[in-house]
Amino acid sequence: MSLLIGVFCCVSVVVAQNVTIHAVNQPAATVFRSIVEQTGKNFVYSSELLKDVRVTVKAKNKPLSYVLSEMFSGTPIEYKIKGNNIVLKRRKKVVKTEKIKPSVVSAPVTKVYESSIKSTMLDEVVVVSRLEAPQVETAEIGAKKVTAEEVRNTPVLFGEADVIKALQTQPGVTEGTEGMAGMYVHGGNADENLYMLDNVPLYQVNHFAGLFSAFNTDIIRYIDFFKSSIPAKYDGRLSSFMDVRLQNGNREGHHGSARLGLTSGAFNISGPIGKKTTYLVGLRRSWFDVLTIPFVAIANSQNEDEKLRFNYYFMDFNARVQHRFSPKATAFVSFYFGDDKLKTGTEDKGYDKPNYFGSFSDDRFDMHWGNILAQAGLNYRFNDNLSSEFTAAYTRFFSGMKHDYISRDKSSDHMDESHTVLNTDNNINDWIFRGDFDWSPNGNNRVRFGAGYTRHSFLPARTSRLYEVGTTHLSTRDSTWAYGANEVNAYIEDDWKISDKFRMNAGFHGSLFNIEGKTNFGWSPRLSLSYRPDEDWAVKFAYARTTQYVHQLNQSYLALPTDQWIPISGKFKPETADKISVGGYWQSPDKTYSISVEGYYKWIDNLVEYKDEYYLRPPLDLWNAQLCSGKGIAKGVDFKIEKVFGKVTGHISYSLAWADRTFADKNGGRTFPAKFDNRHTINIMVNWKISDKVQINASWVWHSGNRFTLLNQVWDDPDFETTDWSGAGESPLRTGINSYKLPFYHRLDLSCTVKNKRGYWTFGLYNAYCHMNTVAVKRGTQDIAVSKPGEYYITSEPVFKRVKLLPVIPSISYTWLF
Repeated sequence: MSLLIGVFCCVSVVVAQNVTIHAVNQPAATVFRSIVEQTGKNFVYSSELLKDVRVTVKAKNKPLSYVLSEMFSGTPIEYKIKGNNIVLKRRKKVVKTEKIKPSVVSAPVTKVYESSIKSTMLDEVVVVSRLEAPQVETAEIGAKKVTAEEVRNTPVLFGEADVIKALQTQPGVTEGTEGMAGMYVHGGNADENLYMLDNVPLYQVNHFAGLFSAFNTDIIRYIDFFKSSIPAKYDGRLSSFMDVRLQNGNREGHHGSARLGLTSGAFNISGPIGKKTTYLVGLRRSWFDVLTIPFVAIANSQNEDEKLRFNYYFMDFNARVQHRFSPKATAFVSFYFGDDKLKTGTEDKGYDKPNYFGSFSDDRFDMHWGNILAQAGLNYRFNDNLSSEFTAAYTRFFSGMKHDYISRDKSSDHMDESHTVLNTDNNINDWIFRGDFDWSPNGNNRVRFGAGYTRHSFLPARTSRLYEVGTTHLSTRDSTWAYGANEVNAYIEDDWKISDKFRMNAGFHGSLFNIEGKTNFGWSPRLSLSYRPDEDWAVKFAYARTTQYVHQLNQSYLALPTDQWIPISGKFKPETADKISVGGYWQSPDKTYSISVEGYYKWIDNLVEYKDEYYLRPPLDLWNAQLCSGKGIAKGVDFKIEKVFGKVTGHISYSLAWADRTFADKNGGRTFPAKFDNRHTINIMVNWKISDKVQINASWVWHSGNRFTLLNQVWDDPDFETTDWSGAGESPLRTGINSYKLPFYHRLDLSCTVKNKRGYWTFGLYNAYCHMNTVAVKRGTQDIAVSKPGEYYITSEPVFKRVKLLPVIPSISYTWLF
């Protein structure tokens, strides 16, 4: 069917898998969802085909074809597996023939032809049972399951497909700084999002100051994202939860891909090891260290006084091995390593030449940060209704910065040299043990419960200094020490289909966090209710409370190794958020179009941030002496209209939002807006599949400008009645936090994918119409001419200047599939 061309694959590599399922007189569409989750395949069928069809099937680790045959035995439905799709249609009736007169042949032929047209027209009303259930069928608000194909179809900077940047196109999610893989959800901070890789938390998920995220899109299966209704399983953050799930190894053979782009390359392969074991390996590495060599060399050749030093690279490495012991038991081990290294600095030229005298400096910065994750797990099915997953994991986030400064004063007869070295280390080590259970006591209830324990070890920004001048050596280290903490979690929830019209998801997450002899408790109830007056409409209500025991201190809005993850300790209490959400949902009868409107109100308590002018405190003070506690409020409405099927798909979304903060020790105690308090945000995403070989993607974003603070300024000459700004007087100008707003931001990104026999090309344009957006404001000066009787001179006056960074940026990459 022609309309099948527009159906996207749910996973990038689909393999033959066995299925375990137990269903008694359940709706066919409900059973499909379980098969989709286990196999990644789509069901494609006409909208009327499954009306009132209920099935009974029981299978333990059986081939997919066997399960489908059992399901449709005795029904008027037949199936055919075509690649990643399972196409369903009505069985053809066998009509007995008999001899008839030629004069009456035309009448039955006409009737048969008319019947065929009606059948064809009916078949073109296509419904696809996907990995993600339609919103009208679930109880959750603000839940999204993103496939790897959707991520690759989102145009981004440098053509680097990015999980987080794909989520930035969703309503209620703000990108923060232009081009960065930041995520600010419903008025929250960047550290209020929990990022997980196969159910294990990661603390640092950014490369190159946040320009790229740490997830290799080429080996991703799908992403679960929650921003309003939070499953009871998740806690520990205030705003959102994102779980990135990797592909399983290919059982049918050794297959993979190799990608070469302007800024990075990637290689991925998976396959079988024997009959019961599979493997998956993925590697991604940037080329920045190689690409910048000629530019740095050119700059140094043209600068006679100073030598520039710059070198940067990042890499990601993933590996996973899975082994099936029996139809009931499967074990796996996986490993992830993400690494960034940045070296910058300048060195004055000439100090080693005999005829050069004066002051010379050598200023070097070395930064190194990244993640290590190792986990082992066991999936075990006790019976047809109860399954489990047991996990043991170790994660480590590390960052270090070294500032090495040498000052040389050279005269004709001697040279004085001083040497200062500043080292800062920050790391977190977590040992995680957990068990998760999934129990379906009947066709209308799905109960999920579990518990876990985490042993934390925090080292927040331990700083040491070394100072050498002549024979004098001075070494100091601050009083920061490592903190050990114990965290225990337990949860239970029930997704209950009360009737065809009512559905409820109710749960509870309890936690405790013990540090320095003090124990904090977190009580986090969850509730989602859905009322569905008919098949195409639903209204929902949700309440969620979340608790956060660790937070990140940022010295800028970029993701830098100077950022510190620290635990709640001393006088500070756990951060908490209470959120109420309501929503209305509609989908077209053929499930092609959907519309949603979601409103929310969130109260945030015990937020932790730096005090005003924290940098003026003694440098060797304890880190928590620089902090203060406050609260926040976020509210807004998200609107979205989406087209899911066809050659042209995509969505339009609009968000209206407010986000405020109040701290006793900031801004004089006055309430101020959050930096990314973007009042209006519009996102438009369009994917046009022109043919089987060519697809065009477009993404347009428009939002209110980010908030910013005019830092304490010193203005020359307090006498504003004159035009002469060169006086010796000074007048300080102080403004409120985030009291100014940048101009409206807008940008169009385009990409085009062209397939061939070996793989596909991807072409991209970031900021296609080259609108140079203002990303910051800085203070500067401008020259002005002063003309008076008998005199004329040039003076300067202070001005604020707009900072604009990114013009139109093209990209190209090629991916080879094997």
